[in-house]
Amino acid sequence: MLYTIKKSFATHEIQRGLHSLYFEEYGTPSGIPIIFLHGGPGSGCSESQKALFNNSKYRVIFLDQRGAGRSKPYRFLKDNKTYLLIEDIEAIRTYLDIKRWLVVGGSWGATLAIAYAERFPDSVTRIVIRALFLGTKKEIEWAFLEAPRIFKPKLLNELNNLIKNDYNISPIYKLGEMLESNNSSLQSLGSRLWQAFEASLASINSENYDFKNLKKNQNFDTAEDLPNTPFLEWHYIKNNFFLEDEELIKNKKILKNIPITIIQGGYDLLCPPNTSYQFIDGLNKAEIINVSAAGHYITDPGIKNKLREAIDGNKY
Repeated sequence: MLYTIKKSFATHEIQRGLHSLYFEEYGTPSGIPIIFLHGGPGSGCSESQKALFNNSKYRVIFLDQRGAGRSKPYRFLKDNKTYLLIEDIEAIRTYLDIKRWLVVGGSWGATLAIAYAERFPDSVTRIVIRALFLGTKKEIEWAFLEAPRIFKPKLLNELNNLIKNDYNISPIYKLGEMLESNNSSLQSLGSRLWQAFEASLASINSENYDFKNLKKNQNFDTAEDLPNTPFLEWHYIKNNFFLEDEELIKNKKILKNIPITIIQGGYDLLCPPNTSYQFIDGLNKAEIINVSAAGHYITDPGIKNKLREAIDGNKY
């Protein structure tokens, strides 16, 4: 059972360099403070995410990260880097006069949660995340080449054939070139193919996507109508997420005194269980809650309920 969604009690916009950040406060002003970090990068926050939180118990800050959601400029890549997102989060905590807060996020939001806590551990009471991603090159190769090669070879073959990509090279790089093209139709197709490819890998219930049909029937939308996430994801992927190699893993001891709960889909192809299990090794206050019949999406069976239960838990 998820909580009833109500309207946010406050909205804010603050200027951070070239970016204007939009965020909402949800729940009760006197509640336990939480910062919610959306995925992507680039997805922005949605109303459905509010159903994770008891609005009579928590004060939840929903932040649209740089270039996403209602933050401006939309899809703006300049000064859009991980360390600046981390500083944005801390600036909002200070702006709202919150001493410490619970950090919640999933996928890229989980990456950002870990990165933020490693930078500002004294600002964090607990971390509750799902689908841990640590921003490494090997994770990207797994998610977009090795996993589909093993579990969805037909999907990978059809996409590679369509974009004329070498079978031994991840299609994400060819799609990235399409996103950067000056040809609007090629850019449009690249973003749609990226979105469909990732979605086909994300859910345990997803079927192989008909890429040829997508190409045949695609609408050549304006740039604003195209999905935002492929553009932001490619920006971060090609820059190694603006992290040093295995930076979050090497610095994880900073989190030894912070309780961490990871909700892990047993069949998550994008963020597989071994990432979570390797990360918590040596962190005595960290735990994994495995959801056996689930993939990557929060909408997969059991993920939402386990995430809500973890947020409400007071184990430590």
